[in-house]
Amino acid sequence: MVDTNNDTIKSNADNKKKELPPHPMTDPQACKEFKDKHDACFYKWYSDKFLKGKSMELECKDEWEEYQMCIKDKLKAWNLEYLLHREQNKK
Repeated sequence: MVDTNNDTIKSNADNKKKELPPHPMTDPQACKEFKDKHDACFYKWYSDKFLKGKSMELECKDEWEEYQMCIKDKLKAWNLEYLLHREQNKK
């Protein structure tokens, strides 16, 4: 006879050992430094150039790409990478 209750307890203990990092969708600190850097660049460009008609070209591409890479890495860590592919396929 197999003791399923004991197996369940053992399985739960094993799962607790493999703790994942905070979920990227609920972790307010996930990629915050990159988001803040991009936001600062964007708001400066928007107010100093775009609204004054000095530039129509976005100037924060590097900051945006760094932020996107960070988000993608977080999604990969949580095995949510399929969400990236699903969005790419919609285009």
